Amino acid sequence: MARKKASPRRARAPSMPSASGSGSEIDRIIDAALDEAAALGWTNVTIEGVAARAGLALGEVLLLTPTRAHIALGFLRRLDARNLASVKRTDPADSPRDRLFDVLMRRFDLLEEDRDGAMAMIKGVACDPGPAAMLACRTGRSAAALLGAAGISADGLRGMARVLGLQAVMAYALRAWMNDDSDDMAKTMADRKSTRL
Repeated sequence: MARKKASPRRARAPSMPSASGSGSEIDRIIDAALDEAAALGWTNVTIEGVAARAGLALGEVLLLTPTRAHIALGFLRRLDARNLASVKRTDPADSPRDRLFDVLMRRFDLLEEDRDGAMAMIKGVACDPGPAAMLACRTGRSAAALLGAAGISADGLRGMARVLGLQAVMAYALRAWMNDDSDDMAKTMADRKSTRL
């Protein structure tokens, strides 16, 4: 399936509504945390530092995201929302494999917008067992949603197996993306095309 060349370091997508707090507040917190992570490393990010960078009161930030793990979860929820915002219906002209490839690559386009901060967050969370387990559970929901966006059922035992399989593919693709130094994510795209989804 042909795919347009991705442009690196694009402007961030518009704010998306959040389940708690206004979209603008959550987005300011997440964006500030990503900037802090890129500058200092994820383990050195503090809620107070995030509040200062976001221009919000510390108490307000603590109510919405009391820990770094909550910020990381918020980042993943926002990534899902932006990834799926343009999905209106499935196109029967495309195969499920092509649709899934497209929605996965759109996800990496979004990650590319905050590459330095996202990479710092991912590396930091991976070294912290508690938050890593929380995010691993949350990626199951992400995988189910991506399957649905591709027109592939995530229901029942077979659907559960598909979710687990896609989670493994997503983890593998994430490692490929983190090691991809090309301008258009050519290495990540080639790696995804060579994997059976």
